[in-house]
Amino acid sequence: MYLNQIPLHYPEAPPTLESRSDRAHAIALDVASIRMQGAEPVPQFFRIAERYVSGELSMDQFTAAIDGLRSRQAAAAGT
Repeated sequence: MYLNQIPLHYPEAPPTLESRSDRAHAIALDVASIRMQGAEPVPQFFRIAERYVSGELSMDQFTAAIDGLRSRQAAAAGT
């Protein structure tokens, strides 16, 4: 799991991310950025991301779920 916030890299204002393809593209960019930093998202991240991409979660819900995952990972690591 990566410890920093999920970065959404857009040169201007973020798109509305209304379509599944927009949400999938945003996640793909984020995963690529994380991997370029030498980290690999945990499998739970991908399960949460799939719920976001499918439209089951809003961006706020997605962010809250990732924050919760990050907190559980940190607690399990004892930090």
